[in-house]
Amino acid sequence: MVSIKQILTWMFITVVAFFTFNLFISRDYKIERSIEINVPSDLVYSQVAYLQSWKNWAIWWKQDSTLVTQYLGEYGKNSKMSWDGKYAGKGTLQIIAVSFPDSINTELVFDDFYPIYGCWRFVDLDSMTKVTWSMKGQMPFFMRFLTLFFDVMLGKDLEDGLEGLKVWCESFSTQS
Repeated sequence: MVSIKQILTWMFITVVAFFTFNLFISRDYKIERSIEINVPSDLVYSQVAYLQSWKNWAIWWKQDSTLVTQYLGEYGKNSKMSWDGKYAGKGTLQIIAVSFPDSINTELVFDDFYPIYGCWRFVDLDSMTKVTWSMKGQMPFFMRFLTLFFDVMLGKDLEDGLEGLKVWCESFSTQS
């Protein structure tokens, strides 16, 4: 009986500690990465705005070869892709706002989970483009602790995606 009481006491302490810990963590998170690409901004913009080109540079197709992707719309605002894969699961990405040639805003949803809002910014630097990709969202109360790890968990995907976009876009300039 004493051991059951100790187990219940420690379970209670753990739950209270977890609850208290989450009280002090913001539900908001934001991850951001940038890269400079040696091509004009309109080329980079077009590769992001045309969702069917993402499989050429985004990291997720390299991480999950089982991805089956469907597209709705050709280009720009309201175009949408959905996927299903063994490792990536089910999800959708939709372009929800565009401002040519400055920015593209997206909404990313995995398995009907809370949406992640993406923002792409394109800044012309003479013959180069500075591209900034950010993701932000909110977590429910009992999952707030995950926001402490989002930069590490998702930051690498953004970096790899931007590097893939750089290689892909710069390959067009070597073909001419």
